[in-house]
Amino acid sequence: MRAERRSSLLVVSMTAVFVAALACTAWHLVRSGEAEVLERSAQRANQMAAGLQAGLDRRLQGLDLLLAGMDDIVRPAFKAPAGQQRNSTPQQLEFEPAHAQRLLTAMKARHMEFAHLALVGADGSVLASDLGSGSASHLKLPTAWLAEALQAPLPRLMISDPRRSDATGELVLFAMRPVVLADGRWVVAVAEVTSARLTESLVSADGAGDSTVTLERSNGRLLASKPADTPLIGQTLQPALTSSQLAGRSVQMPGRLDGVAALVAARPLEYDNILLAVSLPLEPELAGWYRERTRILIVAAVFALLAVAAAGMTLWQFSRLFQARRKLALSHATLNHALGAMADGFLLCDANDRVLRWNDRYLAMFPWLQAVLRVGVPFRALAEAAAPFAVPEGGASERAAWIEMRVRLHREANRAWEQDLGQGLVVTAVERRTSDGGVVSVVRDITAEERRLRQAKADAEAANDAKSQFLANMSHEIRTPLNAVLGLNALMHGSRLTSEQRRYTELIGSAGQLLLALINDILDLSKIEAGELQLAEQPFNPARAAQEVLALLRERASEKGLELALTLAPGLPDCVLADPVRVRQVMFNLVGNALKFTDQGSVSVTLGHRLADDGNVLLLLTVQDTGIGIPPEAMLSLFDRFTQADTSAARRHGGSGLGLAIAKEVAVMMGGGIEVSSQPQVGSTFVATLRCRPAPPAAPVLTMVEPGFEPTHSGATDLEPALEEPAAAVWVKAPAAPRDRLQVLVAEDNTVNQVLIQAVLQRMGHWAEIAEDGLAAVRAVQRQVHDLVLMDMQMPEMDGLEATRAIRQLPGPACQVPIVAMTANAREEDRRACLDAGMDDYVSKPIDLNDLARAIERAVSGKRARATHAAGPAAEEVAGLPQNGALGQHCPVPT
Repeated sequence: MRAERRSSLLVVSMTAVFVAALACTAWHLVRSGEAEVLERSAQRANQMAAGLQAGLDRRLQGLDLLLAGMDDIVRPAFKAPAGQQRNSTPQQLEFEPAHAQRLLTAMKARHMEFAHLALVGADGSVLASDLGSGSASHLKLPTAWLAEALQAPLPRLMISDPRRSDATGELVLFAMRPVVLADGRWVVAVAEVTSARLTESLVSADGAGDSTVTLERSNGRLLASKPADTPLIGQTLQPALTSSQLAGRSVQMPGRLDGVAALVAARPLEYDNILLAVSLPLEPELAGWYRERTRILIVAAVFALLAVAAAGMTLWQFSRLFQARRKLALSHATLNHALGAMADGFLLCDANDRVLRWNDRYLAMFPWLQAVLRVGVPFRALAEAAAPFAVPEGGASERAAWIEMRVRLHREANRAWEQDLGQGLVVTAVERRTSDGGVVSVVRDITAEERRLRQAKADAEAANDAKSQFLANMSHEIRTPLNAVLGLNALMHGSRLTSEQRRYTELIGSAGQLLLALINDILDLSKIEAGELQLAEQPFNPARAAQEVLALLRERASEKGLELALTLAPGLPDCVLADPVRVRQVMFNLVGNALKFTDQGSVSVTLGHRLADDGNVLLLLTVQDTGIGIPPEAMLSLFDRFTQADTSAARRHGGSGLGLAIAKEVAVMMGGGIEVSSQPQVGSTFVATLRCRPAPPAAPVLTMVEPGFEPTHSGATDLEPALEEPAAAVWVKAPAAPRDRLQVLVAEDNTVNQVLIQAVLQRMGHWAEIAEDGLAAVRAVQRQVHDLVLMDMQMPEMDGLEATRAIRQLPGPACQVPIVAMTANAREEDRRACLDAGMDDYVSKPIDLNDLARAIERAVSGKRARATHAAGPAAEEVAGLPQNGALGQHCPVPT
């Protein structure tokens, strides 16, 4: 370890010395290269400044000479008075401005760099101009400039500050010089030069595109520049150039126009304290050097990295053995920790089928291997040690066969196997080959998993039972008050009522029946999921069923201002066999759905039929609306439960999205289906096909009579009252009068239902006694023999099932009393539970009077049949009824 440290220190020291020398060399090259670039740039700036200075001096000299000779230029414009040409004095000469204008215009044409030429008097008046004296008002010069020019001890050229021309709006400079005219007057010769013309001379003399050139006064006032579009012209640049900066050498300072670091070379001109400054930005000048510097630094960095890499490789070579040993130890420790943390047993064998590794969990599962499990032990030795425990009751041959089977499975390593280790412990093992030919085995204890599966199954069954119990309770709690509503309404309907009152009771009854159907929809969902939904088969009039549904929905259509029309196809059967509640349910859902999603227009309902190949009748219900329609993308989920195609319409119109789903499932169960076509914002058309059996000729039609709906001769429905008097039976076909007055015991705990069933039985011609719970019913049967017991299921003290079992255990004739369940528990399993408890029949709430009458008749007939059987075989043959009655299992006839 100490030698490793010394070697590492030596390598690090040598690498540090090399990198430091390399850095010093790179720094020297960078600095010397920068100084060389700056020196070349300074020389170029000086040369540019000198060249521009010479050119501008020559230009100003030419301008000075031009202005100095202005008196000669305009001399021809002076004329002597008539007759005095030879003897006239200068003061007698007459000046002709028009002639002078032509002379100045000709001069300007020869020198295009001038915008205008003019002669201005000491008072500022324009004596002559190339534009004419009357149109040269824009050449008005400040009096101070004119006075300074005229009062100079020696005539000299002066340059004005830039100003904006009144005529053209351009920036212009005025070159001024005093001259003596032919008539002896001192005037100022003025040449107007645009800043752009002067800038062109600067650009033409400048050879560097990135440089800036300024023409300024000694106080920093900017006269002209390149570029010419700077807004600084006419302003004073800060700081002003000092005398040390005018010595002819370039200095590093901010550029005169943009303030960017630059090399500035400044030189004075010969005229009027005017300076010339050339600014070379350092960034472009040093761009090449920057690239060179980058290359130098990259090369130095590469060499430094190579040196460091070489040192690193050397250090790695010194330490790799130690690192390998440490990693190997860490790998072993990590693997041991991982194997120890596994919940499954682990075994690894090499390509020669010898043990390499295992974990503690493996030994915990197979403790009998403790004595033989070692590194290098053949797997066959493990199988031999496990054979007595795997085949505890087998002989040597059986154990030898098990050993061979186990070794073969291990070598194949392509399957999973399961083994019962006794004491309720079951394991499963998965064996697979590794890339080097070895075998890895993972053994899992599946006992706990089996327990979890059993518990999960029990929980699921409990949850399903809880759901079923909840649905049963919900059905009972809703059906109990609904039974009272519908029953009392039916009783009221049979009393003396006015035509309007009778129509109201009809609508209440129809609405209640449909509400009952909707409640059944909720319960039907669980039945559909479990495959237990059953369809009843009764004769009914399909036209009347359609009229009932539309009569109930007519008021809803009127409220929305919609036209609701029903068309009955010719030849529609008067009676068919099917489930009328389900048929009305499909009609109500489809028509109600059309009304819900139609805001204007109409809903048209057509009911027709056709004969199927098997002789059945296929009712064809077509519902067409002018509503919002259905988008094509919503068609696939249209009949899904709790789903509506348009969620915004759902919020506006309401609904649970259950109606279409139930209607579709009912139609399919009836051997038909529902098809739909729609166009958004135009309307939808639903066509439901319902399979029915033809009814026998004498089958009674048990259906609601709607007096306000009568089909017209054309088959259409006009939705207007057609009958003045209501039919005799509105909700149900009135039951036939009983042959005997029965003594009926009613076990019912709900007060309203007690009043209802008592009134119903009295109207049927029977006598009724009320028992408020099951215990009271048992005592009443013990006390007095009754002809019939109507038994509720859910009651306090003792429920209906317990009461029925108790009655069937009574001695004597009391145990034979017919018992009919009259309960709000409406599931099929509830009906079976009632019959299994010993009841004779079953009627669900809300009570249908026809169903109740038929159940009473069946129960009484069953009792007579049992009495006939007790009298002798001949009497039984005459009765023609089975021994145990029509429906339920009855107690034996006492001997």
